Parts: sequence; structure tokens; C-alpha cells
Amino acid sequence: MPPQASEQEICQSVLHFVTEGIYPGSEEVIASAFPTSALATELELLTKAREQVEAEVSSLSRENDFDADGWISQAKQLHADIERSRLTAREIVAQHENTKPLQAKVEDAAAKVRLIQTEIAFNQAVTSSLEELQCLCQQLDAGRVDLREGRIMVAIDTLETLETAMNKDKLFINTNVKQILIENVSGLRKEIAEALRMLWNEQLKIDRGSKSFQVSKDEKAPLDDTIAAMARMDMLNPAIEKLQKDLLLALVEPILLPNVENHSCQIQVSEGSIRVEPDPSAATVPQLLDRLSGFLGFLRQRLPHSVLDPFSDLLIPSLSTKFISSWLSFAIPTELTRLAEFESILDCVLKFAQTIESLGWRGQEELVSWVNQAPRLWLARRRADSLDQVRKVLAASQGSTKQVERIEKEQVSQADEALLENATNDDWDASWDDENGNVPEETPLSNEEEDEDVSAWGLDDDTKEDTSNTEAQTLASAIEDDAEAWGWGDDEDGDESIENPQNQSMDKSKPARSEGVTSHAPREVTLTERYTITDIPESILAIVRQQVTDSTAISQPGHTHSRIISSGAGLLALPTLVLAMFKAIAPSFYSLKLNAGQMYLYNDSLYLAEQLRGMVEEHELSRLAPDLDTLERFGKLAYSREMQTQRTIVTDLLDGAQGFSQCSEQPFLGECENAVSATVDRIHDIYKEWQPILSHSALLQSIGSLVSTVINKFIVDIEDLGDISEAQSQRLVSFCNQVSRLEDLFMPETPEGPERVPMTAVYVRSWLKFQYLINILESSLADIKFLWLEGELRLEFSAEEVVDLIEALFAESDYRRKAIAEIRRLSRG
Repeated sequence: MPPQASEQEICQSVLHFVTEGIYPGSEEVIASAFPTSALATELELLTKAREQVEAEVSSLSRENDFDADGWISQAKQLHADIERSRLTAREIVAQHENTKPLQAKVEDAAAKVRLIQTEIAFNQAVTSSLEELQCLCQQLDAGRVDLREGRIMVAIDTLETLETAMNKDKLFINTNVKQILIENVSGLRKEIAEALRMLWNEQLKIDRGSKSFQVSKDEKAPLDDTIAAMARMDMLNPAIEKLQKDLLLALVEPILLPNVENHSCQIQVSEGSIRVEPDPSAATVPQLLDRLSGFLGFLRQRLPHSVLDPFSDLLIPSLSTKFISSWLSFAIPTELTRLAEFESILDCVLKFAQTIESLGWRGQEELVSWVNQAPRLWLARRRADSLDQVRKVLAASQGSTKQVERIEKEQVSQADEALLENATNDDWDASWDDENGNVPEETPLSNEEEDEDVSAWGLDDDTKEDTSNTEAQTLASAIEDDAEAWGWGDDEDGDESIENPQNQSMDKSKPARSEGVTSHAPREVTLTERYTITDIPESILAIVRQQVTDSTAISQPGHTHSRIISSGAGLLALPTLVLAMFKAIAPSFYSLKLNAGQMYLYNDSLYLAEQLRGMVEEHELSRLAPDLDTLERFGKLAYSREMQTQRTIVTDLLDGAQGFSQCSEQPFLGECENAVSATVDRIHDIYKEWQPILSHSALLQSIGSLVSTVINKFIVDIEDLGDISEAQSQRLVSFCNQVSRLEDLFMPETPEGPERVPMTAVYVRSWLKFQYLINILESSLADIKFLWLEGELRLEFSAEEVVDLIEALFAESDYRRKAIAEIRRLSRG
């Protein structure tokens, strides 16, 4: 410190020395680290000394006389005090370091104390749990003892107590002990359930072998107690359901015997048991209902209400359904003579339904509903029986045939009569062939063939046909909804059109009247033809006649009070369904079982329609008339399909000639000869096959259609030849002459004699044109010109056709040009 320092500077230096220079902040450090009483005393002394120094410094600052030596002496004294305090603090720190092992020991002892306390608490909890577990095990053992000694309700109480305790006790959560205890409790439940099941089966014993049911009474274990115990165990409803199923199998099934018609097993009822006799016997519906009533009465008498009340949910509906399907459905009669018996059955069914209701059960509604629907069910049974009869008729038919006559009266003039006598007895189907439009697209017919095939069929147009079919279908649907599923009332080929006026039948077979013949007043002529049918139409007629007859009979006074009388009118709709069924299955049957089956189907359909028309007129069944038109159309469509098949065959055979190109050279000559011979032979075979089936006029019409197909193809193929040599011409003439010999098939039915003239031109429309073609092929140009100018060649050929043939047959020359020019001029003029 410099000597010239002032008094105030000296005081500040001393103060800094005391407070900061020697041990800056030592009092705070020592006070925070060692809060002991010695340290506090030293610090208190140090604080007092500092305060004293500060006071003295302050006093000195006010005095003028300053004693530096005193200050220095006091400072030294203060420094000594501070050093002493420092030593004290170091001692305190050393003592504190010595107390750390003791502190660790204290902490370790405290941890051990806490561990011991935890172990004591755990041991107490384990002891408590084991005591509780012991109690539960004792209860479990007690429950088993109660169960063995027959105290089932006590055992159930114990079981419920155990299950409640297990649900509430959380000590054993996720432990093996609890899992074992749960398994033991579940085992007790299973033992109780098995005991109850055995007791139930002993008290309500069903023996399927002996078909018996016994209800036992035990005063020690009443059935009511068993039922109450099973209810507490949630076993009652499953047990009742099983009981109902066992009763159905062991008792109801043998009583009903659904697989043995009109047979049932009798029952024997005694005190506490009911048994079904093993041997079935014939039974009526009333007898069966008496047995079922006895069975239900036994159940009501012997079983408690808690078991019987659920029977309405399964037993009664199942019993009703089985009874209806196996007995009542077959009890519906198809004959009117059994209607009185059926009415008695309906009364018995209603009485049985009342018995079920009186027993306090439900489920009889199905029986009551069945009785209320008896008229509709009876009509449905008649419908099903009628359709099944059609199926059986077709399936049982042996294909036996017989000839029938078709008689038709026509008003003809005297001249027409003379011509008919010299010609043929052409009849109603003389020109019938397949309809216009019933030809597949891949083999189209010419317009000429179509007109020929559909002539004299006498059907209405498509609009009228479709309308009639719709009316018939609507009628059938009104009787039974599911009739629509058959598609009845619609034609198989409803999109095809058939047009042919009836009056063309006679006109086609009549040659043109000569000018010298005078017309007289017409008179009635009877035309008769014979054709062949199978045994099927008569059977179908019997089925239809039965419906009409029963419809009339059911409206008589004898059936006035019958429930079925309201369905009498519905029987008149069944003939429509019968005919629809016939149309649905007849094509496959006739094709499989009969040769030329489609022709038999054609004859049978028309014969059936003809016979039914008489019935329609007799009974005024105007609603059936459209169905007869549909049936006729169906038969003619069968004829049409057969014709188209044969037409396709002969066309394919003739295609083997390959258009007669190079027909004078081998190997083409051989192919042409084979094709023509095969075609002619095929027509002869068809004639022999159809001759005993079709009427004579229909036979000639059908064969004429096939011949027309052949000669039309001949004409087209020859006209398509661009150049015909002389050798080719000769071969073509020989082929045409071979086909021309088919005219022997078109002889009238008049007796043998010189007057028999083939009717080929009547039934083969292009026959004259074909003959003129032969003349053209073997004639000179002059002859052809003469035939055109003076003859009737122009009636069959057009000018261009003749010109094309001339150009193909004759080489270019002035004479050919002049002939062609004259032919064209005459055609234009």
C-alpha cells in the first residue's frame, strides 16, 4: 500500500481484504456445505468482526485524526480470526466426509426395512388368497358331493356362487391357479349338465327302436324340478327342441308313413307311455287324424306346460307340413265320384285344427289355409293329372295306326262335277305343303315353290293367330299362375307366316273349263279321303272330353254344397293346357318312335282338331276354338318341317351333278348320272314311305312339291349354262327324261283303264315348263321359233329365257339373229 494513501483508501483496502481478498464468499460456501453449529458460530463471529470493522471505518471516516497502526493491528487480528475460522471449516468438512459411510449404512438399512415390509404384505396377500382358494375348492368339492347325492339345485347354487366369485376376484388374473380353477368349475358345470341330461332322458324316454315314448314319475326327482334346473343351466330350450325332433322321428313319421301311400301305423296309449305298432296297415285320412289327435292328447296330459308351450314353434308346423305333403295332397280326388269323400276329409282336417287350438297350441293355420284353398288345389291337381295323362299317353303308345276318313261337302257346278269325275277326288288337303316362310335362310325357296307349298292350308293371318293364342294363354293364366312358365298359347314358330285361301284347294285340282261347257246350278258333292293316324289322338280326345264332361257335371244339383263347385268353370281351361302339353312333347316322341313321324304328327294334329271342333260346337266352347286353329297350324308346321328336310335332301343329292357342267365328259358324266339316279330313287322311296300315311291328294301334293324342287333346279342349272354342245344337249335330255318318268307317281285313284291320265301338271306347277325345256334341248331352231310363235311356249318361258337357251344351243348365224329378233319383237308386241 503506498504511504501517501488517504485514510479513506486505507479503510476500503482493509474492507476488501477482509471481505474479498482473504476468503471471498467463504461464508456462503461454508454455510451451504456444512450447516453445523460450530460453523455457524464462526461465521457469526466473522460477521460481527466485519460489522465492527465497517463501523470503525465509518467512524474513522468522520474523524479527522486517523490511526493507521490501530487499523493494521485490528486487521491482523481479523486475519487471525479468519484463519481460525478457516481451520474450523476444514475440520467441519473433514468430519462431514467421515459421516458418508454411516449415511450409506442408514440408507441400506431403510431399503431392507422396506423390502421386509413388502414381503410381509405379499405373504399376507398370498395367505389370504390361499385361504380364499381353499374356500373355493371346498365349495367345489361340496358341489360335487351335492351332485352325487342328488341335490342338483344345491349344486347349481354352488356353481353359480363359484362362477360369481371367479368373475369378481381379480387376484388370480393371468395365473395358472385361476385357469385350473376355471377348468374345475367348468368340469362341475359339465357334470351337472350331464346329470340333468341323463335325468331328462330317464323321465322322458324316447326309444326309436321300439317307437315308443314314456313319461316317468319319480317323487325323489320330479320332472318339474328337472325342468327348473335345466332352465337355470340354459339347457331347457335345446332339450325341448331335441325332444320335438325325436318325437317326429320316432312317433310322427311311423304314424304318417310318408313313403307308403295310404298306410299308417296304429298307436297304443297306456299309463304314462305311448307306442306305435311296428306293422303298418291301410288307413284313411280320418283314421290317421284320430291317431294324431291321440298322440297330441297324450302329450298334453303327461307333459308340463313349460315343455308343451314351445311345441307350437316346431312340432305342430312340422306335423302339419308332413301331413299335407304325404296325405292331404294325395287325397285330392281327380274323379267327381270321390268329391263327397273329399268333403268329409276337409271337415276332419278342420276338426283336427280345432283340436290343436283347444290344446293351447299354435301352428294349425297351415291346415286351415289348406282347407280354404281346396278349390284351387283341386283344380291344380286336375291340371297336373291331365298333363301327366298326356305324357303317359305318348310314353305308353305302341305306335299302332288306323285309317280314318275325312268327309267334306262342297258346292260345285255340274261342269265341275264332270271334270272331277274324270280327274281325281281332290280333298281338303290336296295341295297342303309346308308354309310360306318355314324355310331356313341357308336354303331359300323360290316364290313359286313358296306359293305351291302353302296352297289350300286355310289358316288365318298371323295377327289373328297371335291374338287367339294370347286369349288362350290369358285364360290358362287366370286359372293357374304357373301356366305361363310353359309358354303355352304361343306357337313354336309364331314368327312364320302361312297364307293360303281355302278355296284354292279345289281350284287347283280342277282343269280349266272348256268354252263349250255350260254352267248349271251348283249342287252338293261329298268328298271323302282316307288317311292314317296313330292311337294317340283318341286318347287325347278322351282327356279333353273328361274335362268338359266334369265341368258340366259339377254344376248339377248333386254338387251344390261342395267347396269345389267354384272351380268347375276352371276345368274348361284345361283343354288348352292339354293341347299345349301335347304340342310341347309330341315332336320328340313322334321323331323317336315312328318312321315318318312328322307326317303322323301332321295327320294326328289335324284329326284331333277336327274332332275337337265337333265338341266345341256341341258344348259351345268358343274359347277353345283359337286353340284348335293353333293345333292345326302346329300340325302343318310339322308337315312343313318334314317337307323342308326332304327338299334339302333331294337338293343336296342333285348338287352332286355340279350344275351339269361338262355332263357329256367323264368323270363328270358319271357324277351327273349318279346324282340324277339318286334323286329319282329318293323321291320313289319317299313316295313308298308316305303312301300308307297321307291321303292320296296330300301324298300327290307333297311328292309334287319335291318334284317341283328337282325340276326347278334342273331348269335353273340348264339356263345358267353359257354354252351347250350337242353331246351335252343329248345328255341333258336323257337326264330330264329320267326325271319325267316320275309322272307315274301322279296317277289318280280311279280304277285301272285307258282313261287313267297322270295328274302331274296339277301337282307340279313347273311340269309343263320342264317338258318344254326338253323340247327346246332336242329341237331345231325352227321348231323353237314355231313353238314360240304358234305354240304355247311363251306361256311358260319368258323371251329372255328362250333367247339365252338359243344362244347356248346354237352357234352365231344370221338365222339365229333373225329368230331372236322376232322372238323379242313378238314379246314386246
